[in-house]
Amino acid sequence: MVLSFARESILRPTELHPIVEQLRSLVGAGDYSSLLHRSAQLAERVRRSPDQAALSYDLRRLADDGTIASLVAIESLVCVDHRLADEALVDLLSHSAQIVRRHAAWRLGDRQPSDRALPALIEMITVGGIDTMHAHRTLRRWSDSFAPPILRAAIAELTDENGHAARARLVDLIGVLGNDADQVLLHLALDESEATSVRAAAVGALGERNRPSIENSLRHLAAFDVTIGTDAALALSSRWLGEPPSVDRSERSGVRVAQLVLAEGLDGQLSLGGRGDTGGVASLLVSLGEALARRSDVEHVLTIGRGTVSDAVIGPLSSSQIPLSYGMVSFGDDDRPADNANQAWEHLPAIERGIRRALRLAGPIDVLHLRMAHAGTLAGASVAAEIGIPFCFSVAPDPHNVIESLQARGELDDESFVRLATDTHVWFRARLIEGVARDADQLALFPGSKQIDFLDGLEANGEHQRQSVAVVAEGIDVSLLDRVGDIQDAVHGDMRSGDVLDDLATDIPPSRRDLPLVLSVGRLDPIKGMDRVVAAWASDPRLHDHSNLVIVGGDLAKPSATEAAVLDVIDRLVPATDPRRAGIVLLGGRPRADVARLLVAAVSGRAGGWAAGGVYVDGAVKEEFGLAVLEAMAAGLVVVAPSTGGPSTYVDDGDTGVLVAPRADLGAAIHRGFGLVARSGRAERARTLVEQRYSIETMADQLVALYRPAPVSR
Repeated sequence: MVLSFARESILRPTELHPIVEQLRSLVGAGDYSSLLHRSAQLAERVRRSPDQAALSYDLRRLADDGTIASLVAIESLVCVDHRLADEALVDLLSHSAQIVRRHAAWRLGDRQPSDRALPALIEMITVGGIDTMHAHRTLRRWSDSFAPPILRAAIAELTDENGHAARARLVDLIGVLGNDADQVLLHLALDESEATSVRAAAVGALGERNRPSIENSLRHLAAFDVTIGTDAALALSSRWLGEPPSVDRSERSGVRVAQLVLAEGLDGQLSLGGRGDTGGVASLLVSLGEALARRSDVEHVLTIGRGTVSDAVIGPLSSSQIPLSYGMVSFGDDDRPADNANQAWEHLPAIERGIRRALRLAGPIDVLHLRMAHAGTLAGASVAAEIGIPFCFSVAPDPHNVIESLQARGELDDESFVRLATDTHVWFRARLIEGVARDADQLALFPGSKQIDFLDGLEANGEHQRQSVAVVAEGIDVSLLDRVGDIQDAVHGDMRSGDVLDDLATDIPPSRRDLPLVLSVGRLDPIKGMDRVVAAWASDPRLHDHSNLVIVGGDLAKPSATEAAVLDVIDRLVPATDPRRAGIVLLGGRPRADVARLLVAAVSGRAGGWAAGGVYVDGAVKEEFGLAVLEAMAAGLVVVAPSTGGPSTYVDDGDTGVLVAPRADLGAAIHRGFGLVARSGRAERARTLVEQRYSIETMADQLVALYRPAPVSR
């Protein structure tokens, strides 16, 4: 790469600046967890150093040492107050590695606008995924002073050659620019020959613009355009909301809470549980919303999930029994699917609009609770800051723990770390968690988990003095297990009319009935390890001859790309023609009540179906907390769970369950689990532990105490 300041660089001595020498030593050490933390610390030292020109030269020299060195250099270059740092960051937009181009685009958002960077950023807008998001956020931040050049460049790229998806991404960008973009958006929205995804992006953006001509056009589309009419109705309803009501706690005794997870099926029954991204966190928020709303010191709970455009138009659906409602955010389409967390990043503009609308409809809101390092958290934090709503953040040390876990198992080298950062965005997501935690009004920490290093930095800098911080244990709805258990007892386990237990009994061949179950519940995502469970069961004759394996999760009829990949692995491990396949039952994703009934039934058995004394297996290499493991323990099942992460804080290895190290034999652990089934008092001890420490009511108690202190003004 030819640098714009190459001639000046020959004036530099061969030695590197001491800070850059420290960064270089990090790059070559092979300690990727330390690299992530220390690179941020040293970047702050760069910011305070007087040698800004020298650091510009030396950091650019560091970037020539490879991909990881480039990432480290970018993190410090953004802290350098010198024009040569800007030039170096722009140069890195043309780096051969996608992850370097992506990080340069991300960090340029903290610099002044650059004409030279504009073509590369516009091109990145069309790529999709997190690349689009980074370029979009940078150009949006530049738009206050640089909107006309950005608008001209975006319009110039609106060619048919770019395809529908790329053009829709460009329209998302145009939609956040100034009033000069109105006519472009109107033209695209009204053009019936235009692709639906492009028109929908234009209509969504128009919903946040106030000119009368725009409202008239949206009314016309809502009334007469079948293709785009629902989108126009949503845009119109967003225009009528205005600013959210002001918060005045003096007139009421209860707190008003909003919580967010970008999962589908948040209807109280969790009807899409286990499908797509609707997993443990979604189940948690459904139960938690109900527990919070039953309290006298909570006035209302809004749970924001994901739904269709029609769902969003209808607005929050309320419960008639408790002050609880569900609001929906809509994003993704056929041209730009959002079937998984990685695909959601590029839909940030639509996600922000949806969150903003849901909060305004349900207002006033005292606190918005955010969790996890995903697009919803990024959007939620931005919207909360924009409209002045305090927010609470549950700080999970992930992806930090992912890196530590892989490194501890010897599975990371430079190549695999770069691949991990490229595919799962661990570097950006780590910085996202750190930034959101610093901005949050309240922090909820997991019990027993190692505090992320940056929390110590917050303490040192006095950040905690303005934040409320509490340790909050996640919880489960123990009463749900009791309710489904009572139903099964009342009819002696013989459930009919399409019941999940009937489905399971039907799927077990007569020759394999009256065997105990190995049960695993979760999303069909590689991180959940369902394929690992299948491999362990199928490779051990003692297991596949003496138990049936039941996998609960995934959309079997219309699997997402991620789900299809996991199903393909399972099919390769145990093909349909393999005799062992008769012992595997895939039940697909199920509502939370169905899952509870399966857990209870795996303990008690069913005459003519399966034997009592099943075992629950979590096949993940690392589990952040493990709500499904807790549910299985509360139901009375022996659990087999990873030793890394949350389960080690509540599973008594050798008594209530078996903890499995990342490289240990999972099949052997399952055998150990069966050996614990008849252990005296085991089920009672597990149930007592969950009731006392991990019930959803206990979690609600802890959160209300955290929410109620008056937030510190920003």
